Amino acid sequence: MIKTSQAKRLPDQITLDKGPIGLLGEFMLRADRAAFDRGIRLSLQQDFDQLRAVNESARASWGKLVPIFNPEHSDLDPTNAFWISGTNAQGEIVATQAARFLPLERGSLKTELNSLRLFYRTPEPHLAAGERCEVLAPSAERITGRVVFSGGGWYHPSCRGTGLSTILPRISRAYAHSRWETDYTVSMVEPVLTQKGVVQSYGYSRIEPMIRFLGSFRGDLDLHLIWMETDELLQDLETWVAADSSSGYEERKTDAPQTKISPRERKGSISRS
Repeated sequence: MIKTSQAKRLPDQITLDKGPIGLLGEFMLRADRAAFDRGIRLSLQQDFDQLRAVNESARASWGKLVPIFNPEHSDLDPTNAFWISGTNAQGEIVATQAARFLPLERGSLKTELNSLRLFYRTPEPHLAAGERCEVLAPSAERITGRVVFSGGGWYHPSCRGTGLSTILPRISRAYAHSRWETDYTVSMVEPVLTQKGVVQSYGYSRIEPMIRFLGSFRGDLDLHLIWMETDELLQDLETWVAADSSSGYEERKTDAPQTKISPRERKGSISRS
């Protein structure tokens, strides 16, 4: 496993730019604490070469990194992407989750998938080599505007079954919404994850077959499109926070890390940049 230097806790790294800041700030504090209680320290990351290195070192339990998060294939910088690391007590990265902003005001998710532009800065050689993406999921054509692709999720076998899959995807969506004021969050998963209920643990309720890849970075693949609109995203966070409130979080809140979210902002004021 890849070790990393001791980074700040996630709430100490982030500034929430867009709202509802009160809800997002409360969720971030609670979610970071929930991970910390499981022995996992969450940090915001921007080095996608490091994410690629983590993926390569974890190939026994993680498939090849999706090209949209691979700096060999995509242009990734702080203006359009981030990832979150989870480290254990030994400083080893044992969990990841990434997000990529897609400005699709003049296009659609279906168009970006068909053209392979979603995955590659230069899709032409991949198309010429026979790589194809067939989009059968009907909603892909109407997903437009400010879209975030959430993916790059991985949990080392040592921390699976601890509930991290209910935390990291939600953090990724929440922070992405604060960064880019998203209209939609989307991802793609293998059908087995739908069948086992793992997708539901991520918080997604909309699941559609089928995104079919031929000759892809992982060979031929059939994937389900999963997605949510912003209203659903915020409702899901409210539900998560309410459930966490009932589990005794308030008794532990004095131990929460410091954060750049000011008391005024925690009450719901929105600071736009």
